[in-house]
Amino acid sequence: MKRLFLFCMKTCWTLFLIPANSCNDIEKSIPANDRTVPLKVENIEILPAPGGATLKYRLPSDSHILYVMAQYKLADGITRNKKSSHFGNSITLEGFPDTNPYDVDIYSVSSSGIMSEPVRKTITPLLPPFRMAYNSLSAEATFGGAKFSFENESRANLKFIVTTTDSTGKYIQAYTHYTQSAAGTFAVRGFDMQPRNFGVFTLDRWNNQSDTMFTEITPLFEEELDKTRFVNAKLPSDVYEPHMSSSYSLETAWNGVWGTAASFHSKPNTGMPQWFTIDLRAKARLSRMKFYHRTSTGTDGQYNAGDPQIFEIYGSNTPADAWDDNWTLLGHFESVKPSGAAGFTDEDVQYACHNGEDFDFTNNEPFRYLRFKTLKTWGGVTYIYIAELSFWGEILETYTY
Repeated sequence: MKRLFLFCMKTCWTLFLIPANSCNDIEKSIPANDRTVPLKVENIEILPAPGGATLKYRLPSDSHILYVMAQYKLADGITRNKKSSHFGNSITLEGFPDTNPYDVDIYSVSSSGIMSEPVRKTITPLLPPFRMAYNSLSAEATFGGAKFSFENESRANLKFIVTTTDSTGKYIQAYTHYTQSAAGTFAVRGFDMQPRNFGVFTLDRWNNQSDTMFTEITPLFEEELDKTRFVNAKLPSDVYEPHMSSSYSLETAWNGVWGTAASFHSKPNTGMPQWFTIDLRAKARLSRMKFYHRTSTGTDGQYNAGDPQIFEIYGSNTPADAWDDNWTLLGHFESVKPSGAAGFTDEDVQYACHNGEDFDFTNNEPFRYLRFKTLKTWGGVTYIYIAELSFWGEILETYTY
């Protein structure tokens, strides 16, 4: 009985191991130095797309094939390869700068790196996203400079480069706008009320470049309000008490320092919406503002936690604490992340924390007092932080009290 039991055990283990050994034998049956030329892909279908195309194909019954590769050259003459494993049946080609025809060679490749005979196809891309965005550009005068509007339906990763003339008439780079938004506006500012030539062109992530749109624009007048005059108005329902220490006080929101983690930080659990009031100690027709985000590499900075996402600015000359007719809405705003990414890119941080987000006011009546009302934070929390606020407009009167 003992011998019979051992025999059964050995038999069972042998049967159990057969599939595994068989698989190993199959894998070893195609050695890495096998020089067999794999069969070519079949039934290739071309689906043109903006700036590229998708190749659909059928893989032949050939156990040597490890992956499929498409090889092509763009206008810069550089050869590019796109690959898809033997589990796939399509390859997407991108980065083409125009709608000219391009030859593509498609290979099947073995585990030994042996390539099949090529199958040559010609693709004709649709108009690339960077050209579509360029064609949609429009320009107009704005406060202190020029404002540009665009559409980017495919949400491609684009750069808009704005140039303007220097004192010698030479065009120099003045501003770069990064975006993956479906549509948007951006502005270049800091110029006097004199006719000025501007140029703007688009670049995609392959550095394909559009033509340049040139336009002459006379900027509208504005001046920056003197932040050394600003005072915390401290109305009864305002939220201005700092979190932890005076280093987070409201006054840090206009101390001329940004691009660091230092900021106004209200106490946690102070509710939403919440607001604070600034006495500008000047009466001005406000044209626009800049909002600088707090910067951080963690979760307590830009596009996170207490970073204001949706907010309103109100103006008054008789600032009662109650929300009544004494307060006039100057603008309802939403902070936008240019990349639209789940996290944030270096360009997002540059835009929010160093360049600052620009917001134009829709009401240009003159006011002395401003109320910043946060309706929603990026992190959904009940406190806010702001690195810096700056305001521009036409100053009509200043006060010493």
